[in-house]
Amino acid sequence: MSDENGSNFIIFEERGKILAFIAAGLLAFCLLLFILLEIYLATPLPARQLSRFVTSSLKQDFTVQRIRLSGNTLILKGVRLHNPKGFSGSDLAAADAVAVKPQWLDLLRGRQRFDLISIDRGSINLLKNNSGAWNFSELQARLAARKPPERPAPETVIGNLLVQNGSFSVQGQGVQGINLRLYNLTSGGSRSAQVELAFEDAARNRYQLQGTARPGAEAAVDLTLSAPILSLQRGAALLRLKNPQPLEKARGSLAVNAVLAKGELRSSGSFRFNNVILPAVDGSYPVAGSLQFNGYYSVAEDRADLTEATLDIENVAKLHAEGDLTGVTKERQFALLFAVDQVDLALLNVLLAEEARRGLLFGGKVRCESLRLEGSGAKGVESAAGVLTLQEGSVAGKGERLVAGLSGRIGVSRKGDAVAASGRLSAPQDAGKAIVDALKLPFDLTLSSKLKPVRAGSSGLSARVFGIPIGGDLSYDIGRAEPLAVSLKVPEAKLVSLNPFLKRYDLQASTGTASGAVTLAGKNGQELKVSGRLQISGFAGKRGADPVGIKDGTATAELLRRGGHQQASGDVRLAGLKFNGKGGDARFAYRILDEKVILEGVQAGLGATRLTATRLNSQLPPKGGAGGRAPLFLELEGGALRQGDLGLSGLSGRFQGSLVTAGGEKWLEGTAALSSNSVTMQGSGIGAPVLQTTFSKAGGRAELGGKLLGGRLDGQATFRPFVPGSAVNFQASLQGAAAGQAARFLPKSAAVRPTRGELDLRVNGAYAEKAGLGCRFDAKGRDLAVSRNGKSALSGASLFLSGSYAAGTLSIGEGLFSPGKGVALRARGEVAAPFTAKRRGTVSFSLPETPLESVVDATINLMPPAVQEATVQGTVAANAKLELRQGRQLLEGSIDVRGGKVESAPQKLAVTDINGRIPVSLDLSGKSAEQPKDAREFSRVNYPRVLEQLSSLPATGDTMRVGKIAFGTLEVGKTAFHLRASKGLMEIAPLRTTLYDGTILGTGYVAMRDKATYRADLLVSGLSLKKLCRSIPGVQGYISGRVDGVISFRGVGGGVTGMTGFVDLWAREGAGEKMLVSKEFLQRLAKQKLSGFFLSSDRPYDKAEIKATLQEGDLTFNTLKIINTNLFGVKDLNVNIAPTQNRIGLTHLMESIKEAAVRGTPATGEPEPKKGTAKPATAPEFKWEE
Repeated sequence: MSDENGSNFIIFEERGKILAFIAAGLLAFCLLLFILLEIYLATPLPARQLSRFVTSSLKQDFTVQRIRLSGNTLILKGVRLHNPKGFSGSDLAAADAVAVKPQWLDLLRGRQRFDLISIDRGSINLLKNNSGAWNFSELQARLAARKPPERPAPETVIGNLLVQNGSFSVQGQGVQGINLRLYNLTSGGSRSAQVELAFEDAARNRYQLQGTARPGAEAAVDLTLSAPILSLQRGAALLRLKNPQPLEKARGSLAVNAVLAKGELRSSGSFRFNNVILPAVDGSYPVAGSLQFNGYYSVAEDRADLTEATLDIENVAKLHAEGDLTGVTKERQFALLFAVDQVDLALLNVLLAEEARRGLLFGGKVRCESLRLEGSGAKGVESAAGVLTLQEGSVAGKGERLVAGLSGRIGVSRKGDAVAASGRLSAPQDAGKAIVDALKLPFDLTLSSKLKPVRAGSSGLSARVFGIPIGGDLSYDIGRAEPLAVSLKVPEAKLVSLNPFLKRYDLQASTGTASGAVTLAGKNGQELKVSGRLQISGFAGKRGADPVGIKDGTATAELLRRGGHQQASGDVRLAGLKFNGKGGDARFAYRILDEKVILEGVQAGLGATRLTATRLNSQLPPKGGAGGRAPLFLELEGGALRQGDLGLSGLSGRFQGSLVTAGGEKWLEGTAALSSNSVTMQGSGIGAPVLQTTFSKAGGRAELGGKLLGGRLDGQATFRPFVPGSAVNFQASLQGAAAGQAARFLPKSAAVRPTRGELDLRVNGAYAEKAGLGCRFDAKGRDLAVSRNGKSALSGASLFLSGSYAAGTLSIGEGLFSPGKGVALRARGEVAAPFTAKRRGTVSFSLPETPLESVVDATINLMPPAVQEATVQGTVAANAKLELRQGRQLLEGSIDVRGGKVESAPQKLAVTDINGRIPVSLDLSGKSAEQPKDAREFSRVNYPRVLEQLSSLPATGDTMRVGKIAFGTLEVGKTAFHLRASKGLMEIAPLRTTLYDGTILGTGYVAMRDKATYRADLLVSGLSLKKLCRSIPGVQGYISGRVDGVISFRGVGGGVTGMTGFVDLWAREGAGEKMLVSKEFLQRLAKQKLSGFFLSSDRPYDKAEIKATLQEGDLTFNTLKIINTNLFGVKDLNVNIAPTQNRIGLTHLMESIKEAAVRGTPATGEPEPKKGTAKPATAPEFKWEE
């Protein structure tokens, strides 16, 4: 027994050793296998083999960069399922790393059990190519074509499925940051899987999906999707809404639950939002609201029911809907019931882009009491019934209310195979608050089963547009060749109603009427014909403060739009135009061919301006052009322009180029030319200028040339028309212009005109919108001749002027005018706003000391005859300042004369020893010259008092002294003029001189008003009649005595015709001179030879006086008396004026004084005539000039 036991132990021990060896060998083999596997996985070979295997299986490129083993977890790095050929962009599927931890023993037993499958930074990118195919379509087709396995695959169990930081996109848009956890996921549905999903959309809104899911034959799902905070602005950017502004501050939240069980899917959810800004007619306001829904879908019945859906937008609308859809995957029979508590049409301002709304804003309340729609996907709407109402509707655009208070009721019903809607819209009369009011619009509308318009019509439409009543009919019938037809008429209406519309153009109508008609027919807005006519009569009103008016106006139009092209034609005629006190008219015909505009027979005039043109062609840039090159064209043919006496005839011009837009910049490219065959002034040609212009990106350059005023015209200018604030730089010159032709620019009434000589003018500078005009200029004139009233005034004159103009101020740096040799009048100064009535500034003039002979020689033709024939000596100098202020033109200065002498033997004139200063003050505007401060009344009654005042009056101001003044037989002694001048008034205060042993005292003044006004008042004291008669050979000894008296005269303008005044002289004894009259004088007064006791010697007289008045250059003697009363009170001498001999012209009188020295004979000492000599019986007739 023991031997047997021992044997058994030995056998067992040997077996144990064998088993140990086997186990050790297996362990070594596994270890070797693991080491070999590690070495194998460390090589690129496994990744390549796996890539080739999957590529071969899927028939699509698949790559793995690296495979390694970490513990019992297999890790694949750089997994990529590439796009098929024809696709670019991201791979169809990719992952940075995929970790798989299988249950290795179960896997070896054929059971698919995984503890963990983890995908790190995985992505799926779905793309479309240019042909519209998806990048997954081919793969999907290949997988679907595979034969199903003969036996069902064993159930796959995944303990934990993780996706970290994943992404999913379709055409570049999708979600990111996907983090997914699935627990206990089975392919056979043996257990429910826990789902936890978090992801972020492209707008960076975060979402969470939680619940359970069970796949398999009896699949079941219970999931909840939630987003507590949503930024709707980001969502708007993601969806690329055209008008995301209303959602700028909007926030929202989302909660949706879906339950799938036993073939039925039930879903409910809510979406809440706030701070959505709705623009409306009268402003904007924030709104909030929510969407609640509840429904289910039966897989077995293929039927979907919307149990309830409510969209509640606070203070905007509340919409309810319910219905069902049968045969979701087949016939799609539907029945829907809608109801709207109230909808604010301002919602359209958010839902529709501005382009779709054409820039309009809508307002009003719409209510749908009920609307039931039934139909199918194939046939469309088969039944419809409901009522819609509108209250307080409004439409506005560009800040203006188009219509307000719109209300209506619309009934919807089924009509055969169509849907009919009929109703009436109306708006009250709104007294100018809306453009359209008093609206009455009945209508009928028929829609197809697809809800497309079939017929529409409105008969008896009426409304007021800008207060003008219109009426007509509208219709649309898709069965007509021209479905759309409109006919509108405007009866005669008052234009005053248009003032709310006209005020935007600064216009206001006070009277006038308008009428018109419009007809329209066509297929749609792109193919139609329109014709219209507008008539205006008796329009009068204002534009700003300027009166405007049209007596009669007519405009016609014919418009045709077809095939993407449009053309229009018509004419415009305006008669009795009035603007700012000027009358005119206008008429032209027009044609429009797409972008081409043609005007023909243009005739227009306003006041003294008249424009005519045979033809004007233009091509406008296309509408809506955002960039590129737009062709432009403008051509003028047969043009003429006349402005008063200035005329341009044979005008022709052409511009051809392009408007280029690129990179936010605009510029013109091309050339332009403008020329005139003849420029005329007062009917005579003065030149033919030509203007050439080129345009490029750098700007425009213009060149001016040709002839003007007989000289050569040259000019250049550069500018940049599309650069705001850029300046126009220019320079121009006119060489050798004829001064005689320049005279045509002067008014016809101008007395002084250049007749000969040449002018040169140069100017250069710049003009900018803000800075205005700035330039420098210089002008030269040589060999100039000037006429006055058609007679030669100056010859051989020269002119030089240089200065500048900037910031509205004209500066004269140097001005020189020389009327002749040796005379130079200089000017310098500065004037602000020189071309307006509010000009202000100072210009100074100076004449250096110059010989009087040179001044007279240079201006000989301007001098009076007495000076022209005289010998002149002495010097003259002058300084003056012209001050321009508040409409005044005040010239103040002085003239200095030294050693002056004027002698003219033919004129019997001698003025010698002239020395002194003449102050000058003239208000050339003639508005505010002052009156003399001393208002003395010169008359015989006041004679003693005034004589005493003037005798004792102190000398003030400047003094001009004259040694002697002799004219004919008259000779004045030393004369002193005491002068003062200020504020436009020049005064003599006083004048002192002697004449025939008597004294003359006087005052006077000169001032400018509309014309020069002047006055002189003289007192004569103690003038000796004996010396007066002695100075005239023909009347020596006629009369003796002393003369006192008053001489006063005044005038306006030049010459003697404007003078008025009076003379009052009387005789007295004094200074040893008795009052006697000679018999010869009495005989001449009596017109016969007298003798006798009373005429044996000179007769005394006790009263003698002369009274005369000066009117319009004629001196009328009203009184001439020589009377003597004897001791007995009897008048033994009485000489009075003869009525037919009492008037003499003042000019004639001056000639008589000049000729008195050679015309008369002595009154005494004349020898008796010889006997037999023929003598007249009576003395020669007495003449007043004697």
